[in-house]
Amino acid sequence: MAEALRIKVRCHACNYVIEGTAKYGSGHYVPVGVDFEFIAVGKVETSDGKRKIKAEVLCVCPSCGVKCKFSI
Repeated sequence: MAEALRIKVRCHACNYVIEGTAKYGSGHYVPVGVDFEFIAVGKVETSDGKRKIKAEVLCVCPSCGVKCKFSI
């Protein structure tokens, strides 16, 4: 089953708000909006029992062309 992933980040260089969406699953990746690279780093379990994914996102700003890296 594919899961939806949404990002909304601000460019380091020009403060443009970059928004992107992708659906990913086993062998399945469909970008919508700004294409970004999602790299899972690990999973963390919160105190209330929910699991969060620690990851890095790499994307190119459509406004100025700078490659931005974010930790989520």
